[in-house]
Amino acid sequence: MVSDAGVRGLVVANQTRHYAWRMPSDAAVGQQQPTAQPRLVADSGVLLAGLARTAIKAGYAGLEWAVSVPGTVGGAVIGNAGAYVSDIAGNLAEAIVTYPSLGRQTLTGAQLGFAYRSSLLKRQLASGIARPVVLMAKFDLQPGDATALAALAESYLARRRTSQPVEPSAGSIFRNPPGDHAGRLVEAAGLKGQRIGGAQISPRHANFIVNVEHARAADVRALLDLMRRRVLEDVGVELIPEILFMGEWHAA
Repeated sequence: MVSDAGVRGLVVANQTRHYAWRMPSDAAVGQQQPTAQPRLVADSGVLLAGLARTAIKAGYAGLEWAVSVPGTVGGAVIGNAGAYVSDIAGNLAEAIVTYPSLGRQTLTGAQLGFAYRSSLLKRQLASGIARPVVLMAKFDLQPGDATALAALAESYLARRRTSQPVEPSAGSIFRNPPGDHAGRLVEAAGLKGQRIGGAQISPRHANFIVNVEHARAADVRALLDLMRRRVLEDVGVELIPEILFMGEWHAA
C-alpha cells in the first residue's frame, strides 16, 4: 500500500509479459534425460492467474490454486503468495533477482528463505536496507490431467467468489496466526463492516479492507491499526500485516 504522500523516487510499471516452456539449463546441452520435464519460465510482470491457466491447459499441475490469486509473478514470489494450502514455494525452482548495487543473481527456492506469506526478498524490502527486484521466475511442475486440473481450478474460483469481496482492496490484510484465521478474530472483535473515511472492513470477509468511496491510504491504515489493537486487547494475538507499506508515510 502506497502512502497518500506518494513515493520519493521513480515508480516503474512492470509490463513484462513473456513466458515460455524451457528445459532446465543443466539438461539443455544434449544430455537431457527422457524423464526430464520442461520448466515454465515467466517474466515478473506476467499475471499469476494467467500463468496458472497456461500450465493447466498444457497439462501441468502445481499452479492451479493460483487461478484465483490476483497480481503478478514477481509480487507472488516476494510475498510467497498462496491459497488452499499451496503456495509459490511449493513449485518455484529459482528466481532471477537484481539489486541496485549487486546486479543480477539467480536464487533457488531454498536461498529465497520462503516462509508463510514471506520470503527473504520481502524481509529485505520491509527493512529498507535492500531493494531487490524480481526479473524472472522458473517453476518445476508435474504432469497432470488437463481436464481434472481445470475442474479443480474452477472449484477454487467458485469458492473465492462466494467468500471474498469484489470491491477494490489490497487483498488479505493480515497473515493468519497459527491455528486460527485473522478474519475470524477481527469479526469476533466486532469490527466486521467498520468504516473509516472511504475504507471499510469488508462485511463479507473481515480480513479485507475495501475501498467503498474514494478511500485514502490513511483510511486503510487507520482501520488496519484498529483491527490490530482490538484483537490484541481482546485475545492477546498480535496480527502481522501481509501487505507492505511503501512511500512517504511520515510525511502523510
